[in-house]
Amino acid sequence: MLALLVLAILVGGSLQRVTGMGFGLVAGPFIVLLVGPLEGVLLVNVVGAAMALLIVGRVLRGVDWRRYGWLAAASVSVSVPAALLLRDASPAALEVGIGSVVVGAMTLALVTSRLRGERRRFGERDPRPLIVTGVASGFGSVAAGIGGPPLAVYAVLDRWDTKSFAATAQPFFMTNALAAMAAKIAFADATFPAFAWWEWLVIAGALVGGIGLGELLAPRLSREATRRVLIVLAYAGGVATLVRGLVHLLA
Repeated sequence: MLALLVLAILVGGSLQRVTGMGFGLVAGPFIVLLVGPLEGVLLVNVVGAAMALLIVGRVLRGVDWRRYGWLAAASVSVSVPAALLLRDASPAALEVGIGSVVVGAMTLALVTSRLRGERRRFGERDPRPLIVTGVASGFGSVAAGIGGPPLAVYAVLDRWDTKSFAATAQPFFMTNALAAMAAKIAFADATFPAFAWWEWLVIAGALVGGIGLGELLAPRLSREATRRVLIVLAYAGGVATLVRGLVHLLA
């Protein structure tokens, strides 16, 4: 299990560095599948926050702090209500929900990407789309450790510059993950996986290794190739988690 966990973190971390997002989408479903829904999502939050913290130092100059402020405020505001709503959910139901969120979110992002064009969908200073995006991302982070798809949908609709998006996503994901983690520990009785100390060190090494791998791959992979890999892996992880939850519900 640890080997598969390390592989998921390596792949997700490298995609996070290359594209600005992808860890929760790609690694999240597999981590939940391996560790379990409650502990798995908490682990995704922890690793995701640490990964964003390591990356943000390299992209700090490109952060759009106005967008970040609206997104983060909206996301943090829903963390506690989302944790309270999910407190009494069964593990199998959470797995079904997590798998459905991944598959649905990826489908929505793919459909939305067809809307590309020159015209922006939102006013330049309009905070309302950012607030809606932050709320959706915050709830997804608490429920499934996945806050990226709503942000990706907003970026496509608003024609957000890819470099600015990738940079701004890092402090937002870090804030999002920390808020979700704190809310679940305080209000949903979530606990960390019972790993040995050396297993946590291996996970930390995989986190750093994933970012390093992304640094090597970034100049060698086209955005389209990276996007296709992310989509395939995210769908595979989402479907696997959804099927496992359905099997447990029907057993």
